[in-house]
Amino acid sequence: MVTWSFSSRTFHELANYGTIKVSIDKLANKKDKGEKCKMGEKIMLAYERTGNKESNTTLVFLHGSTMTKKGLLPLAEEFKDYNCIVFDLLAHGQSAGEEPEEVKVFAEAVEYSIQELQQQKVVSEQVILLGYSMGGAITCEVAIRKNITLTGIVLLSSGGDLKNHTPLVDALKEMPAEQFRTVAILGELFGSEASEDERERISNLFATTMVPDIIGYGDLMASNRYDNLKACSEISIPALMVHGSEDKIVLPTAAIETWKVIDNSQMLMIPYKGHAAIYEDTGVIRDKIIAFVEKCV
Repeated sequence: MVTWSFSSRTFHELANYGTIKVSIDKLANKKDKGEKCKMGEKIMLAYERTGNKESNTTLVFLHGSTMTKKGLLPLAEEFKDYNCIVFDLLAHGQSAGEEPEEVKVFAEAVEYSIQELQQQKVVSEQVILLGYSMGGAITCEVAIRKNITLTGIVLLSSGGDLKNHTPLVDALKEMPAEQFRTVAILGELFGSEASEDERERISNLFATTMVPDIIGYGDLMASNRYDNLKACSEISIPALMVHGSEDKIVLPTAAIETWKVIDNSQMLMIPYKGHAAIYEDTGVIRDKIIAFVEKCV
């Protein structure tokens, strides 16, 4: 497979995108479980810790809609040389709180939790924030707000505007929330090259680590409201977009438009992969992220 990566401002013809067909050890370390707690109106998010606790670089992972930290933990476990934190977002998994209606509320809890963990010396000063799907929108929002210092950001199957690039979610708006079932959309996760074994493995991961359906529906609606693309031009730290060229849940155009407005950015488009690209082509994506991280620090 030929792998291409693009830095921003070098691929102007992407204005007429269409379908892009370019692309670009698991460890057994013990994990720390963060305890959920509420401090005044601030909520400390639950987390799991894996990797090298002595590393000066911390990778913080934010999961997507319908998910908990358990669903993103397999990716975090690929980065054995770094201190890795995987959060449960507000009202997800072991984290307290109410389901937010806006991405910015999720972002506030992430900022607070990172600051708290830095004071506890669990998170280092060098932080790279990695967000998958809805977690990518939260990552954009944290980078835009600049309330905490980040060394870089990675958007996985996401972008700074999900409102205009999520047609599958648009189609769900007329459905009563109580009728939504996450398992009904799992078949939309995959690209055309996904084998039956991959589909079964990844679908099982999502089905066994997901939140209640009513929360998952709220996630999708919150994501679909998010459009802060214009403000993404204010992001000055290094950014990496990773996307599957056949993503039907968050269209590849979401990543392309975001890449175009962030000056110091790169993009990795994986051919024939879908929204579950990070689970379908983990090795390629892991290696690209490591190379990106090393340049950031």
